[in-house]
Amino acid sequence: MVKLLSLFSGIGAFEKALQNLDIPFELVAYCEIDKYASKAYSVLHNAPESMNLGDITKVDETTLPTDIDLITYGFPCQPFSTAGR
Repeated sequence: MVKLLSLFSGIGAFEKALQNLDIPFELVAYCEIDKYASKAYSVLHNAPESMNLGDITKVDETTLPTDIDLITYGFPCQPFSTAGR
């Protein structure tokens, strides 16, 4: 079982890819600053929003588990989004 830390998670495209590839994983935590994306992530991946680390600039990396196997991170979509700033 792959232990996953998802950063800049959005709605969890990497997690969906792992599911589609039948790669079992355990979500350690996810990190998403947008409250609507976090809610969508929580619903889509059956993960409590309490697993959201929130603002990446406020995460104390020394508190993260040390047995993480895979870290994913999404590219910021703001430059391509018609809704973003």
